[in-house]
Amino acid sequence: MVSTTTPSSGEYLLEMSGINKSFPGVKALDNVNLKVRPHSIHALMGENGAGKSTLLKCLFGIYQKDSGSILFQGKEIDFHSAKEALENGISMVHQELNLVLQRSVMDNMWLGRYPTKGMFVDQDKMYRDTKAIFDELDIDIDPRARVGTLSVSQMQMIEIAKAFSYNAKIVIMDEPTSSLTEKEVNHLFTIIRKLKERGCGIVYISHKMEEIFQLCDEVTVLRDGPVDCDAAAGRAGYGQDHRHDGGSFPEPAFPRTSKTSRERSFWKCVT
Repeated sequence: MVSTTTPSSGEYLLEMSGINKSFPGVKALDNVNLKVRPHSIHALMGENGAGKSTLLKCLFGIYQKDSGSILFQGKEIDFHSAKEALENGISMVHQELNLVLQRSVMDNMWLGRYPTKGMFVDQDKMYRDTKAIFDELDIDIDPRARVGTLSVSQMQMIEIAKAFSYNAKIVIMDEPTSSLTEKEVNHLFTIIRKLKERGCGIVYISHKMEEIFQLCDEVTVLRDGPVDCDAAAGRAGYGQDHRHDGGSFPEPAFPRTSKTSRERSFWKCVT
């Protein structure tokens, strides 16, 4: 559902405010805020169980929030299905691949929205449209290939191309580099930057801090439900403590313990 009210100032493409979500015995989200600008890549970080995926599933219509508000392009939204989110300009590349292995690449690209010619699926148009997107993104995969014959990294690229095909304004990427080689990661970053140039806001979930500094403009860190840290990527640091000359950092967003030492490294936000 999309409201006709437009209370947003227009600075942000997406504003999630005071989002709460509980499951039996668990407070998954505790008054969480997330603001994403157009033409930006916004990292969402936190340890497993911090609420990252839950927050974005509330946005994408997979879960229903308990309370709070979501503004998208200045209008209040409350999606009740992923289909509704996609139709209104929000796309999600899931960490778990969501493709039909027995079908062709182009079938997977346009499943549920096939181009038609009379009463029949227009196979030629479906091929041309898929090929055009692949050419734009420099993806070397035959649109007629059966998905089950492809590598995991190729399947990931299909998922990303599918998100691209919706012309979405917000694109959510959940650990998109987990199955990619270094060369494929660089290719993915090129695609993400193209989306940014188009005016998209990209929400990028990752545990890989080197990726965040290389790619992202802003960072939000969740810790056990609430927001622990929110800053421009250039003002977020990675170090061994949480002190600096100008004052004190907030509590560390989440600790990481090395397998070879007892040193603990922390994200920290300069405020």
